[in-house]
Amino acid sequence: MFETAFGRDHYWHYRPGAPEGAGSYMVKVVMPEGGGHNFHVHPGMHEILYVLKGTAEQWVEGEMQLLGPGDSVYIGANVAHGTFNAGEGDLEFLAILSPPEGWEAGTVDVSESAPYSEYRPRI
Repeated sequence: MFETAFGRDHYWHYRPGAPEGAGSYMVKVVMPEGGGHNFHVHPGMHEILYVLKGTAEQWVEGEMQLLGPGDSVYIGANVAHGTFNAGEGDLEFLAILSPPEGWEAGTVDVSESAPYSEYRPRI
């Protein structure tokens, strides 16, 4: 399944309901140059990000690191994080989210709340 959301292209490999009984979800995200996913939390799911192409400015709470192809990061449930394209061209990464029961809690934007609003400007 393909969808465009928040200025990013999402290619769902495993998503809620497909396949039935999946224990995790996986989506390839293509983020354009200058794009980003502002600080947010997944209250009921943890996430692993794996960079395929480009350079990610990856924030986890107040710590920032640059990630390139082959790099990954683990983000626990309810931990604030943000991902931004810090390079030229598209940033491509896989996001693996689990457990599926946490999907209903959604994604909560915290980018306008301190301290996250002080770390980096919103996109």
